[in-house]
Amino acid sequence: MRHLNGVAKLNKSKSHRKALLQNLANALFEHERITTTVPKAMELRRVADRLITLAKRKDLHSMRLAFGVLRDKQIVKKLFTDIADRYSAINGGYTRVLKIGNRKGDNAPMAMIELTMRKEKAETTPKETKKETKKKETKVKKETVAKKEPKEKKEPKAKKEAKPKKEAKVESEEPKVKKPRKKKEEIKEEETPQEDKA
Repeated sequence: MRHLNGVAKLNKSKSHRKALLQNLANALFEHERITTTVPKAMELRRVADRLITLAKRKDLHSMRLAFGVLRDKQIVKKLFTDIADRYSAINGGYTRVLKIGNRKGDNAPMAMIELTMRKEKAETTPKETKKETKKKETKVKKETVAKKEPKEKKEPKAKKEAKPKKEAKVESEEPKVKKPRKKKEEIKEEETPQEDKA
């Protein structure tokens, strides 16, 4: 009999569905909370709970089975060391799905799936403005440049030898006199007698 053996097809082929759930599971174990559509979250919950149950066994065979699904060594390592230790005392209920309304573009029902025992981040700092981060970066760059290039020692300055001053240029005895410009009428008068002579 095939009771409870069905799977949500998600309008995808088997290989596409397998790859999708693999990527979603990797993202869930890495970030411990992700947002996706409700049908994908419900299907992912089945996969993630089975993988955490495998991780609690902590033997080589179960590690290889988990790697066959996830195909990521770092995520499998985190799953078997960190995540499995958190759930060692309980059986089941490793993930929760919270519906968060519909998506703005296509009105798809969205959900947030997360691990029930998440690690809280130690320090949450308020977001800095872009100007403040740029200022910090420039300060750090200046400091590193200053550290890398040590200042040269200043040598005592030797007394400069007195250089003879250059003699001023002797101006010609006759200063240049600017000639006044000729008016147009004078120019025409000068031109006409020359033409007569020729």
